[in-house]
Amino acid sequence: MKPGRVYVISNALDDTTRTERGIGTDSPAASRKVFQMCAALRLAGVRPCVLSLGRGHADGRWRRHARTVRRVQGVPVVYAPFWQLKVWSELVSLFAPAATLLRLARHRRGPQAVVFYNAEPAYLPTLAVASWLGLRRVLDLEDGRTHRDLRTLRGWVMEGTLRLYDRLCNAGALLACSALADATRLRPTLCYYGLAEASAAGTRWQAASISAVLGGTLDASTGADLLVETIRQLRATRPGWANGLRIVITGKGPALPALQALAGEHGHPALVVHGRTSDAEYRAILDRVEVGMALKPRSGPLAQTTFPSKVVELASAGLLVLTTDISDVRAVLGEGALYLLREDATELGERLRWIVEHRGSAQALAATGCRGVHDRCAPAAAGRSLAAFLLREPA
Repeated sequence: MKPGRVYVISNALDDTTRTERGIGTDSPAASRKVFQMCAALRLAGVRPCVLSLGRGHADGRWRRHARTVRRVQGVPVVYAPFWQLKVWSELVSLFAPAATLLRLARHRRGPQAVVFYNAEPAYLPTLAVASWLGLRRVLDLEDGRTHRDLRTLRGWVMEGTLRLYDRLCNAGALLACSALADATRLRPTLCYYGLAEASAAGTRWQAASISAVLGGTLDASTGADLLVETIRQLRATRPGWANGLRIVITGKGPALPALQALAGEHGHPALVVHGRTSDAEYRAILDRVEVGMALKPRSGPLAQTTFPSKVVELASAGLLVLTTDISDVRAVLGEGALYLLREDATELGERLRWIVEHRGSAQALAATGCRGVHDRCAPAAAGRSLAAFLLREPA
């Protein structure tokens, strides 16, 4: 029997393509999750391929980036052409992946599945082609934006789009967390939290100070504003233990200017702001810090309908995860993480103080979390589970 093939339709980008096309509006976390999923499928003997829109914001210039094929983590990625000219740019992105899927899948034999990364309107022509070809079709539902406000045009468009996916996806849905089962009619479902990567054999916990990192989108919805308030509070009260704490920031977003201003001021905890980094630079930063923070508020609109895959990334890298108790985080990390009970600056400060003052216990907790996430999200096991779910005969 020929090996199965899985096509993932997304806007995943590697650093080289992102730089060449001048794109700054992508989601590094989403790209990592797509590429890791495909790498896991390869371990299970499946042949994955990513069909990426390869696009960012169209600025209106008459500029074109040609269709490009690359390998990322051993996985072939076909980037659609990207035009900067508005309207034409959207039309090209709408139909180019559909044409590519038609060429790649039409004459292949063996089981084939197409995974759609979120219910995006831009993927509907590709969904139609996959349906016409009779391929297995799976929706990868990543967040709760599916809870639509039907008083707006955007809400009606999202509602209609999800109904089309519910109607045309014949092989179920991958879910970022268990609560998303209520956001789609598709069955069966499989919760997929991402992959545990190999942890670095570094010399953490030996430096004079503890380093804690916050990365990704920097705004209120990810807890960046809470961290800003916490740093200001600690610098105002000047507790002695804060001299042993260093905060590291990566990523971009509305909170970045406030963090950069704090980094330019003298005080403790020390603050280092890197801004947007490449994947290699980000990985090097993780290898040098002890604590990873995931601070999405429990009161936020997506608190229970999205899973911060960053916690898996941080724990698998050997960091102690300091996180809010949202979604399926506790189900995945169990007792191998440090949880915020309240979302205020005093609470966050107290958790950071405990880490600085109880270094040995904090290190042991990080090791527990690392072992647990590697047991639950090991690439080989995840690959087998994904392959069985995606390539089985649909009901």
